[in-house]
Amino acid sequence: MCNTERKEHKRENETEEEFEERIFSKVPEDRTAVDNILRVNHGNQMRLGLMADAKANIMITVSSIVFSVTIANLGNDLMKWPLLTFACGCFFTLLFAIFAIIPKTDYPKAKGSNEIDRKSPWFNPLFFGHFSHIPIDEYKEDYAEILMTDDKIYNALAGDIYGQGKVLALKKYKYLKWSYSSFLWGMSGAIAVFILQGPAGDFLMKYLSWGWDIFVGEMVFTLDGFKELLCQASTVCRNNQGG
Repeated sequence: MCNTERKEHKRENETEEEFEERIFSKVPEDRTAVDNILRVNHGNQMRLGLMADAKANIMITVSSIVFSVTIANLGNDLMKWPLLTFACGCFFTLLFAIFAIIPKTDYPKAKGSNEIDRKSPWFNPLFFGHFSHIPIDEYKEDYAEILMTDDKIYNALAGDIYGQGKVLALKKYKYLKWSYSSFLWGMSGAIAVFILQGPAGDFLMKYLSWGWDIFVGEMVFTLDGFKELLCQASTVCRNNQGG
């Protein structure tokens, strides 16, 4: 929920804590179904994070090996340009895969300082990147406050699930997608360059050159026609041609 929407849903003179507690106030307590869905959802987010890290590690390993092999064989005149194309794709594959597994430890800061803002709606006492910036006594107090009612527990777990989901969608899987795409485009580009270097490339370039000559000739003919029409519409131009 963005800040504008939060302001619309908050009541007048209602604090942030009261607003967050009110969201889950209608959820019945002591329901096994609620506990199960929160547990399953939280576990799914954790598994998706582990899967993203595993896939990124695979891409790092594969692209590193392929990049090393391609660079080592650039001396081959026949395979030089295809290998160089594949090496560029592997480089970006490796780069995006590393971005995908870089830990995100940002935390909400108080205005005008580097101190953590515990009143921020984005403060999550269950996330190590946040609670590591506060003393242990304050951390215990925050944790004890969360455990006071089921509403606060639901609110904390929902916030933690949302934070994990944002990291997965906007960081890990985004860069992972770019990593796979870079490897695919690099491999496809290397195959295309290799094909264009052979007889098929000569054949294609011959017909492309032929088609280009026809296109240019037609464009010149069309422009000359427009020029002639404009000249016929001008008295001065007709007199010059007659003279």
